[in-house]
Formats: sequence, C-alpha cells, structure tokens
Amino acid sequence: MNPWSALVHLVERGITGTAGLLGDNLGAGVFALVLAIRLVLIPVMLPLARRTRAWRAVHKRIKPEIDALNKAHKDDFSKLQQELKALHRSHGIGTVDGAGLWMALIQVPLLIAFFQAVLHISGGTSLASGGLLWGLLAGVLSWAGTVLGDPTTPKALVWLSGIAPPLIAWWLGSGIGLYLIGFYLGTLVQSVVMRGTVGDEGRGGGDAA
Repeated sequence: MNPWSALVHLVERGITGTAGLLGDNLGAGVFALVLAIRLVLIPVMLPLARRTRAWRAVHKRIKPEIDALNKAHKDDFSKLQQELKALHRSHGIGTVDGAGLWMALIQVPLLIAFFQAVLHISGGTSLASGGLLWGLLAGVLSWAGTVLGDPTTPKALVWLSGIAPPLIAWWLGSGIGLYLIGFYLGTLVQSVVMRGTVGDEGRGGGDAA
C-alpha cells in the first residue's frame, strides 16, 4: 500500500471508529471527525489566515500602482518584475501571498484524503445520495466563514463559496455534504475568532518574495 492509500485508509478507519462511538451513525462519524480535526488545526491556521488577510488588504490598496506598472512596463517583463517586487517590498509584503500558500499546503492533502475516504465509505449506503439539504447548509457556513474571515475576498469568490458546496453535495451525496458542513463550521469558528482579534491589516504581514 502506497503512502497516499495508507493515509486515505487511516482516515476511513478514523471515520468508522468515530461513528462507532456515536451509535454506529456513519454520517455523524464523518461530521464529528472532520469538525474535530478542523478545530484542532485552528491554532496553526489562524496566524496564517490573519497574514493572508493583511496581505490582501495591502495588495488591494496598492492595486492602482500595480496597474500603472503593468501598463508602463508591459513590453519589458524583467523590468516589470523588478518594479513590482520593489513596490511590494516597500509596503512590507511579498509579491506572493506566502501565508496563503502555506495554508493550501497544510489543508489540501488532508482535505483530498478525507474527500476520497468519505466517497469510498459512502458507497452503497444512504450517504451516497440526498446531499442537497446538507449542501445548502454547508454553503451558508462557507459563505459566512468567507465573509467574516476576510472582508477583502473578491466578490466572485464569496459567491462561489456559497454556491459550490450545494452543487458538490447534490452531485456526490449526503456523506460529502456532512463532510463539507464539518469543515466549513470549523472554518466559521476560526473566522469568528479572527474577527475578534486585532488584525494586522495595513502593517504588512506577507512573506517577502
């Protein structure tokens, strides 16, 4: 068994074990384990999320200068990159949202492993269908977490955060719907905590490129 398959198998065992503690309710096992892991990750993800929010706020503020540089040096890519790097550095941020990249590197592999595990254990059960209602709830949680967590998020992404979960759960079933609810509920908790703290917007916070 390769390392990835071993990870997915471990997640499946975690789900079924959690379900056993909850009266052999597989759906409850999916929800509870995903939520628990997402909450455990908050101390790691919260500082990164705050830095991403700060980076976006500064980047939005200097967007007119970025556009001007793109126009002035559109025929000289090397010069453009030098000027953009200098502009971002002068405002205390990197040209790339480094914190956002770290969040993706931490979360995405685990999320995919959970996704595959839930799909596998849902096969042949009631969790393989009937996901629209759960998906709608997941969409509301996702939208709320996105809005509360980072007011600078582009509107298109805000709308997508609310629309995508119902479509995914409707297509793949209530098991995935419960998985999404657990994940986005944890994200909402993180956003509420972040909203209650003093942010770093306007003071930099991105990684130097």
